Amino acid sequence: MFMQAVRTASQFTFPYVGLRRRRRGVVYSKMGAFVVLNAEGWALTSSHLVDEILSVEREVQAAAEQAGDELCTDHVEIWAVPGFGETRPRLAEATVRPLADIALVRLEPFDASAIAEFPLLRDVKREPIEQGMSVCRLGYPFHDIAAEWNAERHEFALGPEAFPVPSFALDGIVARFHRVSPAGGAEFATFIETSTPGLRGQSGGPLLDVEGRVCGIQSHTTHLDLGFDARFQTGETVVTERQFLNVGAATHISDVVSLLDQVGVPYGLA
Repeated sequence: MFMQAVRTASQFTFPYVGLRRRRRGVVYSKMGAFVVLNAEGWALTSSHLVDEILSVEREVQAAAEQAGDELCTDHVEIWAVPGFGETRPRLAEATVRPLADIALVRLEPFDASAIAEFPLLRDVKREPIEQGMSVCRLGYPFHDIAAEWNAERHEFALGPEAFPVPSFALDGIVARFHRVSPAGGAEFATFIETSTPGLRGQSGGPLLDVEGRVCGIQSHTTHLDLGFDARFQTGETVVTERQFLNVGAATHISDVVSLLDQVGVPYGLA
């Protein structure tokens, strides 16, 4: 059902990798996804991903003046569009809406000729997203970036298996729409909750309809309490565990379009 949609989305959905090194020598990585919108280098991702980048930048600056083995001293952001090894795009600017967990970013330098196809956003005024509709999420879970720190060259070293990062598609249906707003606030955001969970590494990636149009941007997974416990025995111990339903939550495309119109970024609609 989603074979063509995933093939289409693979032309504009790419992995984000954040490499980090703590002063005590521990190297670790972050994984996410982003959707390239147009030839000007604008892209969509989740605001919590951008917040983490900005937080690490502040931490690295603080580490230059403060002691502490857990402080991050080095970081690299990889926006893995085609040819990123040569162009090395970086985050030039960002506009975030934390309540909706959406970020609009501009990458530079950016080679538009490397992108075979730009996305179409679903026109929900003409075709609303409906409960029970089939959707598919695309991102980059289940892939570990094994990085090391090269002290002589003062840079991260990646193994040959790091790239390309394999994408992972997961389908489901629109389960419900969940509106959130701060207490007493007039502002609100709408999330599309799906019958399947979002996976770590899919944040910032697209939620697609069967035609490959973007219906939302993956944000988080909500754990809904089912209201009962399950008991099982292991050896002589009886274990009781609360049961939950894990549902994915994507920022509704109407909130995305609102942000794009506010900033004045061109996009395709269908």
